[in-house]
Parts: sequence; C-alpha cells; structure tokens
Amino acid sequence: MAEPTEKTIKQLFALSGNICAYPECQLQIVERAGTVTGEICHIKARHAGGPRFDAAQSEEDRHAFANLILLCRHHHKVIDSEPDLYTVDALTEMKSIHENVAGRAETQQDGFFAKVLLNQFRKISIANNSGNVAINSPGAIQAETINVKTTAKKISVSAPPGTIGADQDVSRYVQHLIKRYNEFAGSDLTRKTSFSYGAISRNIESNFGAEWRLLPLEKANAVFEYLQGRIAKTRQARINKGKGYRAFSTYEEFLAKHEC
Repeated sequence: MAEPTEKTIKQLFALSGNICAYPECQLQIVERAGTVTGEICHIKARHAGGPRFDAAQSEEDRHAFANLILLCRHHHKVIDSEPDLYTVDALTEMKSIHENVAGRAETQQDGFFAKVLLNQFRKISIANNSGNVAINSPGAIQAETINVKTTAKKISVSAPPGTIGADQDVSRYVQHLIKRYNEFAGSDLTRKTSFSYGAISRNIESNFGAEWRLLPLEKANAVFEYLQGRIAKTRQARINKGKGYRAFSTYEEFLAKHEC
C-alpha cells in the first residue's frame, strides 16, 4: 500500500518544529522520552470515503508533502470529525502558518524521527489474536491503524501515556464527577424523557473530540469544568445549593478525602 516517503516525513517533521500544527496546541509530536504522541495526517483523505477525499488526486500527490500535516491525536480526530469546518483550504492555511512560525532546518536526527512516525503510520492487520495488543508501548506493535480479528465481544483500549486515562488520580476524579452527575440527573422525576447514564460520556466525546480517557492530560481541567458545570445545572444540585450544600468536591478535596 502506498505511503509517504521517509524523505517527505523528514521534511514534514523539521518544518513542524516537533509541535502539533493546530493553532495554540503545544503538544509535541515526539516527546523527549521517545513516546510518539503525534500522527501523520492527510489533508485530503488517504482512502475513499474519508474526510476531504479527492478521487481525482493521484496516489503520489496523496502522500506528498503538500497533502500532509502533523497533528496530535486529539486534533487529528477533531479535524476529521468535522470536514465541513476543517476544509482543505483551512488545513492548508493552518499547515502553512505553522510551518512558517515553527519550522526549522532539517537535522540528522530528523531521519530517525521520520522512521518512527512512518512505523506508527503503517497499517497492521493482526489475525487470530487471542491476547493483548499494546499501542504506543515500547517493544510492542506500533501502528496508526490496527485491525483485530477476534471472537471476543468487546475489545478494550488502554489509555496511552500522557492521557487522562493513564493518570489514576485524574481518571478517578472524572469518574467521580460522572457518577455524581448521573446520580443527580437520574433522580430528577420531572424529566420528560428517559435518562441515559451513558449520555454524559458521549457528550464529553462530542465536545472534546475523543473519549475522555484518551484525551491529553492537558485537557483534564477543561473536562473537570465541563462536568462540574453539568452537575451544577441539575435540579438536585440547585436544591442542595439552596440548603447550603455543595454538589461536588474539588479535585484537591477529592484527593485528600480518598488519600489518592
């Protein structure tokens, strides 16, 4: 299957400055510890049916420098989930502005990083897998897309390093807020529609572009504020406030109380 050349990715990495191209995002493409947290993204989709796919585009142009941009995983999902907002022109301008600001001359090390990014990019199919697949883990399978054929009814994805789900304290507090919201909102007998306990997690994914466990740790405070705001708007929280009771603990209070 066609893919970008190592020379192209080396140039792309140098001009990215090792930073996600999304405006004001400061996440590194490859962290100092060697963890790959960014992805090679296509402005015009790699496959038919993908966002902004151009059937008239040649395979060579599809994987050429002009059609590629480096983004963190979160913003890769954001731009692909809203192709009408993140158009080809918008992404091309985003790429150009970022490269003019963050770009630098190529170094010898960029060749190594290009190899790493291409290893992550390549699609790997795993047949008859009966065990675990580790993504973004030293010594494990590295890929952008992994197809797993299994008889298991459910496949779980462990949160990679640097995400909310990988931080036990932050993850427990998010779960605490979700539980509190469901407790308050689910007890509202004045609701005109049936209550879904899974809706709040889906709302987080819709608002932030990914499942909360897979969001970068830098998004934790924003997720806290979102959930706290949703709790505060529930009928039970308003009743409690009128009685002088608080609806939830702060992150610091939660850690102190549970000795996390």
